[in-house]
Amino acid sequence: MAADVPASEIADTVTKATYDETKALADDRASKLAAVEAKLQAYEVRERAQLQSYQPAMEGLVKELSTEYATPETKGHFESFGEWTRNCHERPNLDTQMQLGTIIHACASKLKRTREDASVGSATADQLASALKENESMKESNLAKDARIGELSTSLKEIQENSEKLQLQLEKAGALQEKFDFSKTASREADAPVKEEDGVKKSTENASKMSSLPQFSACEALSTWITDSAPQGNSRFMPAGGNHALLSSSQPGGNLMSSLRPM
Repeated sequence: MAADVPASEIADTVTKATYDETKALADDRASKLAAVEAKLQAYEVRERAQLQSYQPAMEGLVKELSTEYATPETKGHFESFGEWTRNCHERPNLDTQMQLGTIIHACASKLKRTREDASVGSATADQLASALKENESMKESNLAKDARIGELSTSLKEIQENSEKLQLQLEKAGALQEKFDFSKTASREADAPVKEEDGVKKSTENASKMSSLPQFSACEALSTWITDSAPQGNSRFMPAGGNHALLSSSQPGGNLMSSLRPM
């Protein structure tokens, strides 16, 4: 039986074909192993470089947490973890280091984005506050303008009423030849636009016809009253007896009538 054959005789029974086949298989496996090791090495280099790029964000987050939340009892934990963030890319067991580093970096990135969004929100809030303030200022300005318009409207109404009263008085005195409707713009303003009845042709005319009224002179009225009431003067308007240039009766033309005449 083969079990009773000595080992030295069995070794001598290995053929060259078997040896070549075994050697080829070993070489193939060695080649594949070398390729896998090369890929693994490249993977580790890439992962460690990626983990090293996370280092600033992770270290900054740990320092900030340590500043805000570390106590005398927990300060050592924060310092130990800060040390890990500085050399985690050099530690063994890369998969574990990479998982932990990825999570911490994601937390740091999330915090950074939240702060940036808050900063943008703050700027937007400032712009909104400025716009609201400007809107309030415009409202106040509009209210002031509305109040002024109301005052002018009231004043215009009073002027119109006074003009109508004056017109009635002038009509009673017989000094007005034409009646005006002061509720219309054409009766208050010069060169106001006037529309004809057909609504097509427009023309302008001077609607202020108050100039057609008789000219009134205060001096003429006063002199007429003095002449009619006291041709030779009266106790109040008698010529003075002195040498006054205007009121003296001894001066040529020195009388009150000539004094009231326009120069």
